[in-house]
Amino acid sequence: MRHRIKSHTSNEVEVFAPAKINLFLAITSKRADGYHGLSSVLAKLAYGDVLRVCKRNQSDGINLSCPGFEDLENSENLVFRAATLWFESTGESWGADIKLEKRIPSMAGLGGGSSDAVSTLIALNQLGATQLSPKELIHLSAQIGSDCPSFGVDGLCFAEGRGEVVRSVDPSLAENLLGQKVLLFRPSIGFSTAEVYKKLAEKKNYSTQGWAAERVHAWEKGELTTENLLHNDLETAVFSKHLYYRPLFQQIEKEFSLVPKMSGSGSACFVLIPEEFEHMPQLKELILEAWGDDCWVKLTQIID
Repeated sequence: MRHRIKSHTSNEVEVFAPAKINLFLAITSKRADGYHGLSSVLAKLAYGDVLRVCKRNQSDGINLSCPGFEDLENSENLVFRAATLWFESTGESWGADIKLEKRIPSMAGLGGGSSDAVSTLIALNQLGATQLSPKELIHLSAQIGSDCPSFGVDGLCFAEGRGEVVRSVDPSLAENLLGQKVLLFRPSIGFSTAEVYKKLAEKKNYSTQGWAAERVHAWEKGELTTENLLHNDLETAVFSKHLYYRPLFQQIEKEFSLVPKMSGSGSACFVLIPEEFEHMPQLKELILEAWGDDCWVKLTQIID
Protein backbone atom coordinates (compact mmCIF):
# COMPACT_ATOMS: atom_id res chain seq x y z
CA MET A 1 0.00 0.00 0.00
CA ARG A 2 3.02 2.28 0.30
CA HIS A 3 2.97 3.10 -3.42
CA ARG A 4 -0.25 5.04 -2.81
CA ILE A 5 1.70 7.53 -0.69
CA LYS A 6 2.49 10.44 -3.02
CA SER A 7 4.41 12.62 -0.57
CA HIS A 8 5.45 12.32 3.06
CA THR A 9 7.06 14.60 5.64
CA SER A 10 7.12 14.31 9.41
CA ASN A 11 3.91 16.35 9.67
CA GLU A 12 2.06 15.82 6.40
CA VAL A 13 1.27 12.98 4.02
CA GLU A 14 -0.59 12.81 0.70
CA VAL A 15 -2.26 9.54 -0.27
CA PHE A 16 -3.98 8.44 -3.47
CA ALA A 17 -7.36 6.73 -3.02
CA PRO A 18 -8.10 4.65 -6.14
CA ALA A 19 -11.52 3.85 -7.51
CA LYS A 20 -12.39 0.19 -8.10
CA ILE A 21 -14.45 -1.91 -10.45
CA ASN A 22 -15.93 -5.34 -9.83
CA LEU A 23 -14.81 -7.63 -12.62
CA PHE A 24 -16.89 -10.35 -10.99
CA LEU A 25 -19.63 -9.96 -8.37
CA ALA A 26 -21.79 -12.88 -7.32
CA ILE A 27 -24.27 -12.40 -4.49
CA THR A 28 -24.71 -15.80 -2.89
CA SER A 29 -27.07 -15.31 0.05
CA LYS A 30 -28.87 -13.05 2.50
CA ARG A 31 -27.13 -13.67 5.82
CA ALA A 32 -28.68 -13.86 9.26
CA ASP A 33 -26.78 -10.72 10.31
CA GLY A 34 -28.51 -8.70 7.58
CA TYR A 35 -25.53 -8.57 5.24
CA HIS A 36 -25.28 -10.41 1.93
CA GLY A 37 -22.74 -13.09 1.20
CA LEU A 38 -20.69 -12.42 -1.90
CA SER A 39 -17.78 -13.50 -4.07
CA SER A 40 -16.01 -10.75 -5.98
CA VAL A 41 -12.90 -9.96 -8.01
CA LEU A 42 -11.98 -6.29 -7.71
CA ALA A 43 -9.52 -4.18 -9.71
CA LYS A 44 -8.16 -0.79 -8.66
CA LEU A 45 -7.95 2.09 -11.11
CA ALA A 46 -5.59 4.96 -11.88
CA TYR A 47 -8.51 7.36 -11.34
CA GLY A 48 -9.31 8.32 -7.77
CA ASP A 49 -9.43 10.79 -4.91
CA VAL A 50 -6.52 12.41 -3.07
CA LEU A 51 -6.19 12.87 0.70
CA ARG A 52 -3.80 15.24 2.46
CA VAL A 53 -3.42 14.71 6.19
CA CYS A 54 -1.57 17.24 8.34
CA LYS A 55 -0.53 16.41 11.90
CA ARG A 56 -1.16 18.93 14.69
CA ASN A 57 0.56 18.38 18.01
CA GLN A 58 -2.30 19.81 20.00
CA SER A 59 -5.01 17.22 20.60
CA ASP A 60 -8.01 19.16 19.33
CA GLY A 61 -9.62 16.50 17.20
CA ILE A 62 -10.19 15.87 13.51
CA ASN A 63 -10.90 18.62 10.99
CA LEU A 64 -12.22 17.39 7.64
CA SER A 65 -12.52 19.59 4.56
CA CYS A 66 -13.77 18.56 1.14
CA PRO A 67 -13.67 21.54 -1.27
CA GLY A 68 -16.71 21.65 -3.51
CA PHE A 69 -18.50 18.97 -1.46
CA GLU A 70 -19.29 20.69 1.82
CA ASP A 71 -22.08 18.18 2.47
CA LEU A 72 -19.35 15.54 3.00
CA GLU A 73 -17.63 17.52 5.75
CA ASN A 74 -19.25 15.73 8.68
CA SER A 75 -18.78 12.85 11.10
CA GLU A 76 -20.80 10.50 8.86
CA ASN A 77 -18.08 10.59 6.21
CA LEU A 78 -16.13 7.34 6.22
CA VAL A 79 -12.91 9.38 6.32
CA PHE A 80 -13.94 10.83 9.67
CA ARG A 81 -15.04 7.45 10.95
CA ALA A 82 -11.75 5.86 9.86
CA ALA A 83 -9.71 8.55 11.57
CA THR A 84 -11.73 8.23 14.76
CA LEU A 85 -11.28 4.45 14.75
CA TRP A 86 -7.51 4.73 14.19
CA PHE A 87 -7.07 7.11 17.12
CA GLU A 88 -9.22 4.91 19.36
CA SER A 89 -7.27 1.81 18.37
CA THR A 90 -3.79 3.31 18.81
CA GLY A 91 -4.47 5.53 21.83
CA GLU A 92 -2.72 8.46 20.15
CA SER A 93 -4.20 11.89 20.73
CA TRP A 94 -2.77 14.45 18.32
CA GLY A 95 -5.01 16.49 16.03
CA ALA A 96 -5.41 15.94 12.29
CA ASP A 97 -6.39 18.25 9.45
CA ILE A 98 -7.70 16.13 6.57
CA LYS A 99 -8.34 17.56 3.12
CA LEU A 100 -10.20 15.32 0.71
CA GLU A 101 -10.04 16.13 -3.00
CA LYS A 102 -13.10 14.31 -4.28
CA ARG A 103 -13.08 13.03 -7.86
CA ILE A 104 -14.80 9.64 -7.68
CA PRO A 105 -18.56 10.08 -8.09
CA SER A 106 -20.64 9.19 -5.04
CA MET A 107 -23.27 6.42 -5.15
CA ALA A 108 -21.59 4.99 -8.23
CA GLY A 109 -20.35 1.54 -7.18
CA LEU A 110 -16.74 2.66 -7.59
CA GLY A 111 -15.83 2.39 -3.91
CA GLY A 112 -14.96 6.05 -3.39
CA GLY A 113 -15.96 6.30 0.25
CA SER A 114 -14.35 2.98 1.16
CA SER A 115 -11.12 3.86 -0.64
CA ASP A 116 -11.00 7.24 1.11
CA ALA A 117 -11.44 5.54 4.48
CA VAL A 118 -8.59 3.09 3.94
CA SER A 119 -6.33 5.83 2.57
CA THR A 120 -7.03 7.75 5.77
CA LEU A 121 -5.85 4.77 7.82
CA ILE A 122 -2.71 4.55 5.66
CA ALA A 123 -1.97 8.26 6.11
CA LEU A 124 -2.46 8.31 9.88
CA ASN A 125 -0.37 5.17 10.19
CA GLN A 126 2.49 7.00 8.46
CA LEU A 127 2.26 10.07 10.68
CA GLY A 128 1.68 8.37 14.03
CA ALA A 129 4.16 6.88 16.46
CA THR A 130 2.13 3.66 16.40
CA GLN A 131 2.62 1.60 13.24
CA LEU A 132 -0.27 -0.83 12.83
CA SER A 133 0.50 -3.85 10.64
CA PRO A 134 -1.25 -4.34 7.27
CA LYS A 135 -3.29 -7.12 8.87
CA GLU A 136 -4.37 -4.80 11.69
CA LEU A 137 -5.32 -2.09 9.19
CA ILE A 138 -7.48 -4.55 7.25
CA HIS A 139 -9.13 -5.58 10.53
CA LEU A 140 -9.90 -1.92 11.28
CA SER A 141 -11.18 -1.31 7.76
CA ALA A 142 -13.64 -4.20 8.07
CA GLN A 143 -15.26 -2.33 10.95
CA ILE A 144 -15.88 0.67 8.69
CA GLY A 145 -17.52 -0.99 5.69
CA SER A 146 -17.74 -4.22 3.72
CA ASP A 147 -15.89 -2.79 0.71
CA CYS A 148 -13.04 -1.34 2.76
CA PRO A 149 -10.77 -4.40 3.26
CA SER A 150 -10.31 -4.81 -0.51
CA PHE A 151 -8.52 -1.44 -0.55
CA GLY A 152 -6.09 -2.74 2.06
CA VAL A 153 -4.72 -5.29 -0.43
CA ASP A 154 -2.51 -4.26 -3.33
CA GLY A 155 -3.56 -4.94 -6.90
CA LEU A 156 -6.30 -7.31 -8.02
CA CYS A 157 -7.99 -9.06 -5.13
CA PHE A 158 -10.71 -11.57 -4.36
CA ALA A 159 -13.27 -10.84 -1.64
CA GLU A 160 -15.85 -13.07 0.00
CA GLY A 161 -17.91 -13.25 3.18
CA ARG A 162 -19.64 -9.88 3.25
CA GLY A 163 -16.52 -8.46 1.60
CA GLU A 164 -14.25 -8.49 4.64
CA VAL A 165 -12.37 -11.70 3.74
CA VAL A 166 -9.81 -10.70 1.12
CA ARG A 167 -6.79 -12.13 -0.61
CA SER A 168 -4.58 -11.09 -3.50
CA VAL A 169 -5.05 -12.67 -6.91
CA ASP A 170 -2.13 -14.64 -8.35
CA PRO A 171 0.59 -12.06 -9.21
CA SER A 172 1.14 -13.34 -12.76
CA LEU A 173 -2.57 -13.04 -13.52
CA ALA A 174 -2.73 -9.58 -11.94
CA GLU A 175 0.31 -8.47 -13.94
CA ASN A 176 -1.44 -9.38 -17.20
CA LEU A 177 -4.18 -6.86 -16.41
CA LEU A 178 -1.89 -4.01 -15.33
CA GLY A 179 -2.42 -1.09 -17.69
CA GLN A 180 -5.67 -2.54 -19.06
CA LYS A 181 -7.67 0.44 -20.36
CA VAL A 182 -11.09 0.91 -18.78
CA LEU A 183 -13.82 3.28 -19.90
CA LEU A 184 -16.07 4.32 -17.02
CA PHE A 185 -19.49 5.83 -17.62
CA ARG A 186 -22.29 6.83 -15.28
CA PRO A 187 -25.75 8.39 -15.72
CA SER A 188 -26.54 11.64 -13.96
CA ILE A 189 -27.99 9.86 -10.91
CA GLY A 190 -26.55 7.65 -8.19
CA PHE A 191 -27.98 4.56 -6.50
CA SER A 192 -28.34 3.63 -2.86
CA THR A 193 -26.43 0.40 -2.23
CA ALA A 194 -28.95 -0.63 0.41
CA GLU A 195 -31.86 -0.14 -1.98
CA VAL A 196 -30.22 -2.17 -4.75
CA TYR A 197 -29.50 -5.07 -2.37
CA LYS A 198 -33.06 -4.84 -1.05
CA LYS A 199 -34.40 -5.16 -4.59
CA LEU A 200 -32.19 -8.19 -5.20
CA ALA A 201 -33.40 -9.79 -1.95
CA GLU A 202 -37.01 -9.36 -3.09
CA LYS A 203 -36.22 -11.15 -6.34
CA LYS A 204 -33.98 -13.74 -4.64
CA ASN A 205 -31.80 -13.87 -7.76
CA TYR A 206 -28.76 -15.26 -5.97
CA SER A 207 -25.87 -17.21 -7.43
CA THR A 208 -24.71 -20.38 -5.72
CA GLN A 209 -21.47 -20.21 -3.80
CA GLY A 210 -20.22 -23.27 -5.67
CA TRP A 211 -20.80 -21.70 -9.09
CA ALA A 212 -19.04 -18.50 -8.05
CA ALA A 213 -16.05 -20.41 -6.68
CA GLU A 214 -15.80 -22.48 -9.88
CA ARG A 215 -15.81 -19.39 -12.10
CA VAL A 216 -13.08 -17.62 -10.15
CA HIS A 217 -11.02 -20.81 -9.90
CA ALA A 218 -11.27 -21.40 -13.66
CA TRP A 219 -10.19 -17.79 -14.32
CA GLU A 220 -7.22 -18.04 -11.97
CA LYS A 221 -6.14 -21.29 -13.66
CA GLY A 222 -6.29 -19.63 -17.09
CA GLU A 223 -9.26 -21.70 -18.23
CA LEU A 224 -11.53 -18.65 -18.44
CA THR A 225 -10.70 -15.30 -20.04
CA THR A 226 -11.27 -12.08 -18.13
CA GLU A 227 -13.94 -11.11 -20.64
CA ASN A 228 -15.81 -14.34 -19.91
CA LEU A 229 -15.37 -13.86 -16.17
CA LEU A 230 -17.24 -10.53 -16.19
CA HIS A 231 -20.44 -10.84 -14.16
CA ASN A 232 -22.57 -8.80 -11.77
CA ASP A 233 -25.65 -10.23 -10.03
CA LEU A 234 -26.82 -6.74 -9.03
CA GLU A 235 -27.53 -5.82 -12.65
CA THR A 236 -30.86 -7.65 -12.56
CA ALA A 237 -32.05 -5.53 -9.62
CA VAL A 238 -30.99 -2.29 -11.30
CA PHE A 239 -32.05 -3.07 -14.85
CA SER A 240 -35.59 -4.00 -13.78
CA LYS A 241 -36.09 -0.46 -12.44
CA HIS A 242 -33.82 1.62 -14.65
CA LEU A 243 -34.84 0.55 -18.13
CA TYR A 244 -32.26 2.67 -19.98
CA TYR A 245 -29.33 0.40 -19.03
CA ARG A 246 -30.03 -2.69 -21.09
CA PRO A 247 -30.58 -0.93 -24.46
CA LEU A 248 -27.24 0.90 -24.16
CA PHE A 249 -25.43 -2.27 -23.15
CA GLN A 250 -26.92 -4.10 -26.12
CA GLN A 251 -25.88 -1.30 -28.50
CA ILE A 252 -22.30 -1.34 -27.20
CA GLU A 253 -22.11 -5.11 -27.63
CA LYS A 254 -23.62 -5.00 -31.12
CA GLU A 255 -21.69 -2.05 -32.55
CA PHE A 256 -18.30 -2.50 -30.86
CA SER A 257 -18.20 -6.18 -29.75
CA LEU A 258 -17.40 -5.05 -26.21
CA VAL A 259 -18.88 -6.31 -22.93
CA PRO A 260 -20.17 -3.49 -20.70
CA LYS A 261 -20.82 -4.25 -17.04
CA MET A 262 -22.13 -2.36 -14.05
CA SER A 263 -19.67 -1.92 -11.19
CA GLY A 264 -20.89 -2.92 -7.73
CA SER A 265 -24.38 -1.61 -7.03
CA GLY A 266 -24.04 1.10 -9.69
CA SER A 267 -24.77 3.51 -11.06
CA ALA A 268 -21.37 3.52 -12.81
CA CYS A 269 -20.52 1.02 -15.53
CA PHE A 270 -17.34 0.07 -17.34
CA VAL A 271 -15.97 -1.44 -20.52
CA LEU A 272 -12.56 -3.09 -20.85
CA ILE A 273 -10.92 -1.53 -23.90
CA PRO A 274 -8.70 -3.75 -26.10
CA GLU A 275 -5.27 -2.37 -27.00
CA GLU A 276 -6.13 -2.32 -30.71
CA PHE A 277 -9.50 -0.54 -30.22
CA GLU A 278 -9.76 2.43 -32.60
CA HIS A 279 -13.31 3.65 -32.05
CA MET A 280 -13.14 5.50 -28.73
CA PRO A 281 -14.73 8.74 -30.05
CA GLN A 282 -17.65 6.78 -31.50
CA LEU A 283 -18.10 4.77 -28.29
CA LYS A 284 -18.17 7.90 -26.14
CA GLU A 285 -20.58 9.55 -28.58
CA LEU A 286 -22.94 6.56 -28.37
CA ILE A 287 -22.95 6.70 -24.55
CA LEU A 288 -23.60 10.46 -24.48
CA GLU A 289 -26.36 10.17 -27.08
CA ALA A 290 -28.06 7.44 -25.03
CA TRP A 291 -27.72 8.96 -21.56
CA GLY A 292 -27.33 12.68 -22.27
CA ASP A 293 -24.53 15.23 -22.13
CA ASP A 294 -24.58 15.24 -18.31
CA CYS A 295 -23.45 11.60 -18.33
CA TRP A 296 -20.02 11.16 -16.69
CA VAL A 297 -17.40 9.42 -18.88
CA LYS A 298 -13.78 8.78 -17.92
CA LEU A 299 -10.99 6.74 -19.52
CA THR A 300 -8.57 5.19 -17.05
CA GLN A 301 -6.63 1.95 -16.51
CA ILE A 302 -6.09 -0.86 -14.01
CA ILE A 303 -3.19 -0.37 -11.57
CA ASP A 304 -1.41 -2.40 -8.92
